[in-house]
Amino acid sequence: MVSHDLLKRFSAGFQRFQKTWYCPENNIYEDLRVGQHPYALVIACSDSRVDPVLLLDATPGDLFVIRNVANLVPPYEPDSHHHGVSAALEYAVNGLQVEHIIIIGHSDCGGIHALMERTPEKPAGEFLDAWLDLAEPAKQAAMVLSNAS
Repeated sequence: MVSHDLLKRFSAGFQRFQKTWYCPENNIYEDLRVGQHPYALVIACSDSRVDPVLLLDATPGDLFVIRNVANLVPPYEPDSHHHGVSAALEYAVNGLQVEHIIIIGHSDCGGIHALMERTPEKPAGEFLDAWLDLAEPAKQAAMVLSNAS
């Protein structure tokens, strides 16, 4: 349960955001209303400690951001399933014509930790296991390399 103090802090933060970005002297959103033209696509982890906008000192409109557990990018699979990451990539590159793609990795990633620790007897989670299957080949390659050392 979120504490009352935390909700007050978030509310005050939103009010500061409005005063900073919607003020008459600096209404960046007036320009962004006509469309976005981000400089880069960023693929980052959902980890609450790794915010691409803060890390890159970006302003609204600078980045098109895709965040997910362990910042994974699924392989190209043109089928009728839902592909959120693929759709966002396609939109950023083809629709918004971003010129740069930045992938932000970080230490102590919970998603990668879950990947490395999971076993058939100790799965990571119902949805998380299927997601982490994307990185299983990289895990196996890393295990071979570490065993060879």
